[in-house]
Amino acid sequence: MKTNKISKYFIFILLAAFIGSCDDFLDVEPELAVSDDAVYDTHEGVLNALYGAWDRAAGPQLFAGLSVFYSDLVANSGQVRWTGTFLSYELMESKNMNPNEGIIASTWNRAYWTIDLLNNVLDNLDRVNENARAVTEGEARFLRGILYFELIRHYARPYSDGDPSNNPGVPLVLTPTAGITDEDYRPRESVANVYASIIDDLERSKALLAGFTTAGANGGRATANTAAAFLARVYMTQRNWESAAREADFVIENMGGYGALNNTPRAAFNNDTYTSEDVFMINQNATSHAGQANDGLGTFFASLDGYGRSDVHIQQNHLDMFEEGDLRGMIDTVPDAITIADINKMHYIGVGRKPNNIMSSKWGKYDANINVIRLAEVILIRAEANFRNGSTIGAAPLDDINAIRARADVAAWTDLNLDMIWEERYREMCFEGRLIEDIRRFEKDVIIPAGYTDSGTALPWNDPRMILPIPQREMDVNSNLVQNEAYL
Repeated sequence: MKTNKISKYFIFILLAAFIGSCDDFLDVEPELAVSDDAVYDTHEGVLNALYGAWDRAAGPQLFAGLSVFYSDLVANSGQVRWTGTFLSYELMESKNMNPNEGIIASTWNRAYWTIDLLNNVLDNLDRVNENARAVTEGEARFLRGILYFELIRHYARPYSDGDPSNNPGVPLVLTPTAGITDEDYRPRESVANVYASIIDDLERSKALLAGFTTAGANGGRATANTAAAFLARVYMTQRNWESAAREADFVIENMGGYGALNNTPRAAFNNDTYTSEDVFMINQNATSHAGQANDGLGTFFASLDGYGRSDVHIQQNHLDMFEEGDLRGMIDTVPDAITIADINKMHYIGVGRKPNNIMSSKWGKYDANINVIRLAEVILIRAEANFRNGSTIGAAPLDDINAIRARADVAAWTDLNLDMIWEERYREMCFEGRLIEDIRRFEKDVIIPAGYTDSGTALPWNDPRMILPIPQREMDVNSNLVQNEAYL
């Protein structure tokens, strides 16, 4: 893997630069140009590495960008249209990805580089002051667990597709790497074993962070709630409905139930501070953010006067999913809009670089916090998991669904089926990076959008073309890796 070929000395010179831009996470000064051993000699040094890992996970190659684009473009059946110049995203939309594309490699490299930092943190917990040791371990395990979940959902077959104990997942590295040796070139661990490691990290994180259960607790980093929310996501991909419902219920109860939802769907987005609905969020500010020019969610989604490339255009079959009067489907027209604060609805007519296209207002401010998991999603997880399981853990499925519908100002339902749950999830969670998992779980076909050579072709939920290729640079240096089926 690329991260294993970079010396620790070089890594930590760069790390210091990254840490300097994330003041919200850091109260200690980084050490510059120190040896590998010296980095972890002190409490402050270990915490520097942990906060550096937070900074890297918050970048556009992971939760502040590609995590959403991979899901929503690969699973796109024409609900949106990518109009930008970045070839990687166009190839995702056409389901014709290339192992040589840099953006595909960047997520792999950034994830493994960050995992190596976290492995070093976990290996040096004895240097951390005793009163901070549990929180440090809890945060490191949380980050490592969610990074492996990103890797496994991007680069491997779904858990429910065939035998996860035989399907190749991703290399599983749980100890620090010391240099370039044969041992550093790991094969792909099975999907089942990667999932087992993810669950172990998140369960241990949840226990270690049991004292933090409110929105924005622990400085907005990992909490018992965030670990449980990701566990709910993981269990849903495994179709372990009861466990998913229980983890979701844990979060909902701690967050305050339906009353913690924002008053309107629009109020959940483009915020500078935590709201009662935010389970896990990437903290950003004017000097520490995911990008203003060529990367970051707002850059691609926004179409405002002075901000946004206007690259993701909403199409009619997306709007057709909404009932009349649904607040989540309404379109604002504000010709003189300058910032996203001027937009009061969930869609708007763009006024920026490519005006007069319909845009989503979920991502419209470059330095706003980035929603990763909202309470609304967790409520929908509990509803679906209980429905599939025939249970009422925490609440009846229909009550959960109707709580989300009430906030959107649409009529309550009196009955429920899986197609209705699918549609409600789409309306609530569109453009938040969950579509590919929903496609897989509900076993829906994906239609290649218009404008491509094989447009109109239906791909089943487990088609190999909807899995990212292992980056070619990794294949070239590590003979133990096997490429995904669609790219052989």
